[in-house]
Amino acid sequence: MTRRLAMAAALLCLGGPPAAAAAGLPDWLALDGFGTLGAYRADDPVASVRADSRAPAASLRQWRLDGDSLAGLQLTLKTPGETRAVLQLIAKDEVPDRLRPRVEWLYAAWDAGPQLQLKLGRTSLPVFLNSDTRYLGYAQTAVRPANTVYQLNPITHVDGANALWNQHGSQGDLSLEAALGRSKVEVATGSIDADRVATLVGKWTRRNWTLRLAHAQYRIDARLPVFEQLFAQLRSGSTGCSNCAAVLDARGRAQGLQVRTETIAMVYDNGRFALQGEAMRRASDGLLIPDVRAWYLQASLRLGAFTPYAVIGQQRFTEAPLGLLTDAQAGPAAAAANAALDRYLQAPNDRHIWQLGLRWDLRENLALKLQLESLRHTRETGLGLNTVVSYPFAPPLGGYTGPRWDGQVRVLTLNLDLVF
Repeated sequence: MTRRLAMAAALLCLGGPPAAAAAGLPDWLALDGFGTLGAYRADDPVASVRADSRAPAASLRQWRLDGDSLAGLQLTLKTPGETRAVLQLIAKDEVPDRLRPRVEWLYAAWDAGPQLQLKLGRTSLPVFLNSDTRYLGYAQTAVRPANTVYQLNPITHVDGANALWNQHGSQGDLSLEAALGRSKVEVATGSIDADRVATLVGKWTRRNWTLRLAHAQYRIDARLPVFEQLFAQLRSGSTGCSNCAAVLDARGRAQGLQVRTETIAMVYDNGRFALQGEAMRRASDGLLIPDVRAWYLQASLRLGAFTPYAVIGQQRFTEAPLGLLTDAQAGPAAAAANAALDRYLQAPNDRHIWQLGLRWDLRENLALKLQLESLRHTRETGLGLNTVVSYPFAPPLGGYTGPRWDGQVRVLTLNLDLVF
């Protein structure tokens, strides 16, 4: 409760003293702020839901304030000429530092020419349509980006170099963006170190239309304690698996994973009606980051201060079976357990989602959003957790003997977004 009150107090103060102080800043210094005060509740007695994969806890039929709630400040130093420096701080209840502010952006930018901008330092990782505004709830119609796609890459920034080239023409505006560097992210299930991060983005805009293509590749070192313990057990032979060591040597390594993603996004916005879609494909050479395809489609209609919206989406994992084998003398129980482990390691967390929501712009720079979301798992519902939906391990993988999850959970969210 203390942490919840601290977050609420921080957000309520956003429009107070910091905003007033910004009015007295010199011309070469700009201070901007943003925040979200949010509450969400999952309705299922068995499966719990996280609003964010970095959140330390999930909702199991209780209201939580640590899903989308955050406070952010951005300081821009405008130096003489064509250069500037930007610092962005985020305070959000996340693992491992909880509410301690962290540096999301810290970079120097140089407008090298009318069409070329260069950045050096910590910048956003331009993988998604909403990469630059991932934490800026006010800039988005829905309460948060669709989890079917955005869950697949929790890395939000990269330490390195970024270049952006723009070309304006009669047939539309074209931009190319490239980023190189490294990053690290902590999630609820462990940590991920990414080096040799490389992204290339192309965007074309004409009138009401935007098309965006992005490619990214990474070298990943993962530390995921749950899998480390499981792999050690499988290698020991205690489960009766006869080929686990060989299979895990080939597909279960945690260091030096090669990962690549391709993302395509489309937006149509005529000022009143908006349609937005995004699809992603992720592939790697190891099962700890499973192969997956995902998409979502969002439609909204602006009616004065109100914007109703609807979202549908899907996530489908395509990791191949491992082919775990069991010694004949180990018995049928061991064979059943190893078969379940094989399915578990394929990340069978396929799901469909739908969302219905309403955004109400109370006044300039202040918006209230109400959203109902349904998540329905379409493959396994008893093999354990993932970063969005978590549920207990039932036999033969675990000892949970309570009611079995039916594969569906609904989440109600109420968010207040503001900027200054």
